[in-house]
Amino acid sequence: MATVWSSTSAFNRLQDFIFRFYSDISSILDIPYGKFSIHYKTYLFEHGKSDLTVKGYLQLYNRIYSFFFDWYDQRKETEKDIWDVRKLGIDYNNSNCGYTLNFTSVPKPFRNLAKRYIEKRVLIQESLSWGSAIQTMAKLQEFFKYIYRKYPNWQDLTSLSRTDIEGFIYFLRTSPMGGDSVHKGQAPSENHIHRSLSVLETFIVYIQRYEWDEAPKKPVGILIVPEDKPRLPPKASNQIKYISDFVWNQIVDHMGKLPQEIVPIVILLEASGFRISDVCTLKVDCLIQREDGWWIVGDQRKVKGKNHRVPISEEIAKVVLSQQKLTREKSTSETNPLNYLFPTYHGTRKGQPISRDNVVNNLNKLAIENNIVDEKGDIYRCKAHAFRHRYGVNLINNGMNILHVQKLMAHVSPEMTLVYAQIHDTTLRKEWEKATSNGAVRLNTGGKIIATSIEKQADENGLELEWLRHNLDSIRLDHGFCIKSPKNNCDFLEQTLEPPCIKNNCRSFHVDQTFLDFYNDQILKMESDIEIYQKSGRNRSIEIIQPKLKKYKEIRDGIINNGGIYGLPKTRRELRN
Repeated sequence: MATVWSSTSAFNRLQDFIFRFYSDISSILDIPYGKFSIHYKTYLFEHGKSDLTVKGYLQLYNRIYSFFFDWYDQRKETEKDIWDVRKLGIDYNNSNCGYTLNFTSVPKPFRNLAKRYIEKRVLIQESLSWGSAIQTMAKLQEFFKYIYRKYPNWQDLTSLSRTDIEGFIYFLRTSPMGGDSVHKGQAPSENHIHRSLSVLETFIVYIQRYEWDEAPKKPVGILIVPEDKPRLPPKASNQIKYISDFVWNQIVDHMGKLPQEIVPIVILLEASGFRISDVCTLKVDCLIQREDGWWIVGDQRKVKGKNHRVPISEEIAKVVLSQQKLTREKSTSETNPLNYLFPTYHGTRKGQPISRDNVVNNLNKLAIENNIVDEKGDIYRCKAHAFRHRYGVNLINNGMNILHVQKLMAHVSPEMTLVYAQIHDTTLRKEWEKATSNGAVRLNTGGKIIATSIEKQADENGLELEWLRHNLDSIRLDHGFCIKSPKNNCDFLEQTLEPPCIKNNCRSFHVDQTFLDFYNDQILKMESDIEIYQKSGRNRSIEIIQPKLKKYKEIRDGIINNGGIYGLPKTRRELRN
């Protein structure tokens, strides 16, 4: 209760108000919460208090009321109108500040229905996370309030009709958005309407599937039709909110202006690819050193991945070691009982990790105060996932195999990883001139590996350089590019089962560094085969494979020594063809 009593003026004002208007009560719980809040708020404004002061005084009352309410309320948590996730015994993201789910805004006739729905999905089936449950109720309560205003005598939804849904859609389109986000009070977006109807549709499907007595009698397919939900445009890769080098360099320039406890979190976000909530909840012993270097180990809550590891550099390891030392010196069993690397030592979150909102808000404050802008010149607004997206884009841009990226980032499916590859495509044109100066490799008529450039080979083959740039996808083979005019047929295609380009030293054969993994894999396989042949005495097989192994090693070494080239992004090539 120390935090509650710390604001003397606010407490004295509350005490005076109660003695003046409610002197006959024996407990603060004797006063209806809603009635008291409105009365107290009016009283404060009448006595000249500002909006900010009134908000602070009401927060004090809320804390006192919540404390005594919890103290005396012995009901099962799911029977209450406000649930505290810390009392439900389920997994939740404790880097968020949202511990409670409030059903008091749901009209009483539908409140138990709403609580039963959330209880089934969150606690029993575990098909909805705690965070998603909060978002779901924010949408559903608007539907319940709309229905209650229209039919105040309804006790269930059995009579819900298509006309009611159409009325609700009109209400959504004509009412400003609510909630606590930055969009509060703004005109409804297509995404808001789509999300509201999707949540409602899922709810009706659920209660009809399990034949709840309160469910609408008409099938959900009649109540809500696909055309009701606005068609949202597919999210283009350039709409993914990742932190570009342009923005990151500005953040680095002003990093020292961030609160001291936030700086190492930002550095780890940049270096690990962990979600921001997973970085905030890292434990003190998250750093390990192996023969191959330093690793960060932590859980990936979203995909229920335990002890996920990613490699980090010596420099980043030193940051973590420094933070470990600081945390161990400052922590006690009271302030950091769960051994977080980034604990909160004071206030209502004492003993919990620094919240992700704290990190994001400080970054946005830094951007505003120091004019950190994006490429368009607008003040940069950080999103919680932006650092993770940056990590994935950087891995792809630096040539890592997409399956390795998927594993490193603990993506359940490759679809998200592919988004980073699409972002990578948009950077290729910028890298073209820089990369072509490094050259690539090809074979001369004697089979010798020589350095080359795409410009030279285009000229030799009578091709326009731009044609090659536009058509790199169509001329790409497993083992290299065929830089041959489409007017000419391949002379070697039917002559061998081996790649004819290599075996016959085709001058139109061209390889760059994007094929390095292919040649490394092939060399490894051939060397493994040779070991097997040696053990079984198959000398003829070794004689056959050795020249191929030698040639592949020459190509690989040529790629390493001569760098690589890139073409235009696929989308731009298609547009210009």
